[in-house]
Amino acid sequence: MKKLLFGLIIVMTTVIVVLVVLIMTFDLNKYKPAIEKKVYEATGKELKINGDIGLSFSPFGISINDIVIKNPKGFSNTDMFRMKKAAISLQLAALLNKRVKVNYVKFIDIDLLVEKNRQGLLNLSVSKTKEQKKVEKVEKAESKTQVKLPPINVDKVLVENVNIVYNDIKSKVKAKVDGLNLTVNDISFNDNKDILKAIALKGLLAINDIKYDRYVLKNISADFKFKDKIATIDPMKLTTFGSQAVGKLIYNMQGKKPKIYIQEHIAKFDLKEISKEFIKYKNISLVGFVKTDAKLSMVGTDPKDIKRSLSGKVYVEGNDFGIKGVDLNQMLSSYDKVKNLNKKNIGSFLTSAATTKGGIVSGFGEGKTTAVKKLVIDMPIKRGVATLKDVALSTGKYRIAVKGKLDLYRERFLGVVVAFLDKKGCAKISQKIEGTFSKPKIKLDTSSITKSAVGGAVKSLLGSFGGLVPSSSSDKKVTKCKVFYNGVVK
Repeated sequence: MKKLLFGLIIVMTTVIVVLVVLIMTFDLNKYKPAIEKKVYEATGKELKINGDIGLSFSPFGISINDIVIKNPKGFSNTDMFRMKKAAISLQLAALLNKRVKVNYVKFIDIDLLVEKNRQGLLNLSVSKTKEQKKVEKVEKAESKTQVKLPPINVDKVLVENVNIVYNDIKSKVKAKVDGLNLTVNDISFNDNKDILKAIALKGLLAINDIKYDRYVLKNISADFKFKDKIATIDPMKLTTFGSQAVGKLIYNMQGKKPKIYIQEHIAKFDLKEISKEFIKYKNISLVGFVKTDAKLSMVGTDPKDIKRSLSGKVYVEGNDFGIKGVDLNQMLSSYDKVKNLNKKNIGSFLTSAATTKGGIVSGFGEGKTTAVKKLVIDMPIKRGVATLKDVALSTGKYRIAVKGKLDLYRERFLGVVVAFLDKKGCAKISQKIEGTFSKPKIKLDTSSITKSAVGGAVKSLLGSFGGLVPSSSSDKKVTKCKVFYNGVVK
């Protein structure tokens, strides 16, 4: 019995040694041309494995080094994809039981170029050649029985240091993702014809920064999961315009078009940082913080579909922040003085108002400031149209309010009116904004003030906040006082 047991041990040891030697000496590199050919036939992409293909015994696995995919013809002459290393580790015991158990999959140091050419084609989606399609048809005809995949379970997928560049050659739009790291756990595949429905997973995502035009998102982190064709990211944290945002994203692919839900909260949105991007005049800036909340839903991936279906709510609230370079109290006080003059005295007053220290135009300039006591933007959105439900600010002495709607799909103003209010909430001076977001037309509506009186001042004020430039206007007489605004800003 002892001799038999000893013999079995010798045989098993010999077999293990032989297996180890075979694995260590087996050269997979001779299969590189065949692998490159198969990838080209399946995808139409030119794959090149410049490094070695390695096989290890403990743990059992395969690694591939220096993988490159060339950009298709019709695009820039560079690499579309480059990866320093890919590795996979499998459990041998599971394979013997006709199961695939993956310990880990690693993808390290990836550079990806996503490019759209002048014809509007993406390099990722270039179709196969006619010859490739013919080969595919022949292979399908020869294969009468469909191969059924064994149950697959993956413990972990690690993606380290991914850098992505997006380049639209025609529109000259560029974007960049730097330092993407991804850890995916508990990946499982069940037997389902719909590949997306067959996958379930969860994991962590981290990105150093995303740059689009002059906008930058930094320090992005997210917990995510995917099951039944629904991707959920919760929580999602990032820094935008120097402010920390926390949110949630749900991407539902169960229908014909994906449904997207986004929720975001910024407790302290830094106005100074955002004013650098959106206020055109260097002497004018915002100082302080506001709170923002957004809950939005949309359908589809095309920008037109998203704008048309966009629904939800945006809410902004701020207290005790400042506007540098503008003295709204001084400007609005000048309007009050104009209201109290008769028509004979208006001309001489406006001439002096525009040239003296207490004038309308002198409400702008270095050293001028406005202390905003309260700001509210309550804006529900339904099917691409935003309603300015409660939009107003108070300087403590004066209030300004806005009413109307914004057609986000057609990018047009719909009956938008900006008003300078009296104590009752009636409009002392108002102006209607019409036209498109890029070319707005502003019509003044005042009682005893000519268009030349306040046109310049209102033009300067609105022009500073987004380039809204008034056109010609006509005088209209105010009837009885009608409450224009009765919201939360008092």
